[in-house]
Amino acid sequence: MEPGEITTLRQLADALDQLRRDRGLSLKGMTDAAQELPKRNGRQPALPKTTASDLINAKSVPQQETAMTWLAACGVLGEQAQRPWLQALDRVVNSHQQRPPGAVRVRDARPRVLGVHAAIQVDQPVEDGPAEPDQEELPPYVPRDFDSDLRTKIALAGQQGGFVLVTGDSSVGKTRALFEAVKTVLPDWWLLHPGAADVLRDFAGHPAGRTVVWLDELQDYLDFHGGVPAGDVRGMIEARVVLLATCWPGERTRRVALPAAGEPDPYANDRRLLGLADVLTVPGTLSAHELRRAEDLARTDRRIRVALDTPDAGFTQVMAAGPELIRHWEHAPPYAKAVITAALDARRVGAHAPLTRDYLETAAPGYLTNRQRATPPPRWLDDAMEYAIEILHGATAALCPAAAGMGAIAGYQVADYLHQHALRARRTEHLPDTAWHALVHHHHLDDTKRIADNAVRRGRDHEAITLYKQLADNNSWHGHQRLVELLAERGDLEQLRERAANGDEYAINKLVDLLAERGDLGPLRERAANGDEHAIMRLSWLLAKRGNWEPMRERADNGDEHAMVALAELVAERGDLGPLRERAANGDEHAIVRLAWVLAERGDLGPLRERADNGNWRASIQLVDLLAERGDLEQLRERADNGDEHAIVRLARLLAERGDLEQLRERAANGDEYTISKLVGLLAERGDLEPLRERAANGDEYAIVRLAGLLAEQGDLGPLRESADNGNLGAAPTLVNLLVEKGMVEQLEREVAAGTVGAVNALRHAQQSRLLTSDD
Repeated sequence: MEPGEITTLRQLADALDQLRRDRGLSLKGMTDAAQELPKRNGRQPALPKTTASDLINAKSVPQQETAMTWLAACGVLGEQAQRPWLQALDRVVNSHQQRPPGAVRVRDARPRVLGVHAAIQVDQPVEDGPAEPDQEELPPYVPRDFDSDLRTKIALAGQQGGFVLVTGDSSVGKTRALFEAVKTVLPDWWLLHPGAADVLRDFAGHPAGRTVVWLDELQDYLDFHGGVPAGDVRGMIEARVVLLATCWPGERTRRVALPAAGEPDPYANDRRLLGLADVLTVPGTLSAHELRRAEDLARTDRRIRVALDTPDAGFTQVMAAGPELIRHWEHAPPYAKAVITAALDARRVGAHAPLTRDYLETAAPGYLTNRQRATPPPRWLDDAMEYAIEILHGATAALCPAAAGMGAIAGYQVADYLHQHALRARRTEHLPDTAWHALVHHHHLDDTKRIADNAVRRGRDHEAITLYKQLADNNSWHGHQRLVELLAERGDLEQLRERAANGDEYAINKLVDLLAERGDLGPLRERAANGDEHAIMRLSWLLAKRGNWEPMRERADNGDEHAMVALAELVAERGDLGPLRERAANGDEHAIVRLAWVLAERGDLGPLRERADNGNWRASIQLVDLLAERGDLEQLRERADNGDEHAIVRLARLLAERGDLEQLRERAANGDEYTISKLVGLLAERGDLEPLRERAANGDEYAIVRLAGLLAEQGDLGPLRESADNGNLGAAPTLVNLLVEKGMVEQLEREVAAGTVGAVNALRHAQQSRLLTSDD
């Protein structure tokens, strides 16, 4: 019996005993042979006669060390030769383990079901024999240079639980390599392939050890309603589960990037989750060694030969029919091209769920000429759909139908390779009005937030407001918040008043803020008279700024915290110590701190330092700011070394202002993000490209952006655009600011079409400035 067929203790015992018989050894001979083996981990292998007897009589499951000694005594030497026997032992040891619902053994998993791309289909004459009538579903696996590293990562995860993430562009071989690796390393484990994030969360509630959780296209799980809590992943790892995932580099970069100061952090959970992963990146092309292996396999599989012989395209991409997909789209008949392009644009702006036929029918006319819209063939949509879903070379189609039960189609998904190509080819193309209209009315609820956010970045406020309303109506706090903020940004008092009248607290506050910014006292007084606390506060602030202190003082005297803070700041601005001392003497903490600040500005740091050292965070911030203004490096350094975050920031800023590269490098080596950013900024200001390139090559996101910014200033915008598209939060404002500074309005318009963060507001500001200039 072969090791791979063993499932019971009796079978294992008989197979091991047959090895002994084949070597012609008695039990005593086995004991003697073990004593002649080299030491293992400093110990001499041993095989007592009673242990050997128990083994061949299947009295108990042998320890792994015993099995390894038995195999070596029988001449089965080396890790590779022993692996199938040890895997058989592992199966026997864990044969009692219960199967998680929906799981299959890794060895029985079907690669196509797990997301491995279908391969091109070609006629199969080969050099070494006649044509074969049937091809295997997948061609032979071309071993990759990173296989050993990937399998080591999986093996380590199998010993203690772990999370292995493989990144790379579409159709570079990520999923196939991961499948081949886990099939080799953990063939007898259970494999669970969750259909959605909620299934994964259910499993995380009761994780079963010796289970592989397969998460091809990880971003789809993270974007699913509710996402995947990082705590669930940590719990599964602690339960000795192995999580294997793939994702595109841009998706990972976007989620691990830190938000700008003061900006929301939508990917905080994803960043923690991805921080648990052991990451391996798959290159987009085969190395010279990999090409030689492919040449060897090409003699027995013509699909590999065709892929190797195709110019101007990558081997793995050709195997998945990638280049043919692009040709199929670019040279499609007009109506089919309109349907495919409408689908690609929808995916580009956040529609990840399968697109309905209704969406495609509504959106497609915007991609046609007037004449084509006026004179469509009777079956224009049916013919276009038939073309779009045509399987190319037996591998894939531009649009792939998604099932909704037997014989029913839920919608259509664009091929990943074509989507990635379209992201570059149509990056700055505007979606026509028909596409936006179709998206508003024909999209999946899980995609509403993404599409709405994309609409804002592309200047489509009307569609964004409609989509945020849909989210708000479905009890989404994000949708409600963004709707109100967008209405406030547009100065839409009418809609804000309508929402405020319905008891929307956030809308009430935004309405009041907008009225206060405009200095519109009448409506503020009206709202204040009706008991609106926020309006009362904003009104009293406005009145105080205009010299009427009484309303603010009255609220502060009645214990209103906000009023106390505001009053202390307003009095301090005037430098009027009398009222400050009076309020401080009455125990007003805010007045105490502001008084200490005013005294510090006048040279007396004692009271401010005392309150800071006693844990008052406002005093601490103000003390650090004052030390920085005075250039007191020694005291700043002391506070920074004691863990004062604000001191760390101000010290880094001061060192950068003084051009002190040596101290910045020393402090950046401790891993402080802000110090690293200031170091990189100083290098960029000096045009010192080599240290920037070195830091960028080591993955420093700040260096990547600043280096790209320098290249952009020299006329090469490509790296900066690429960094922005990959989700680097610092790249987008750098690109936008550069275009504004250079007056490149047309380029700025293209960035709006691409959905670059901040581009739409910069364009509006630039257009308003141009109008103001022309009026002058």
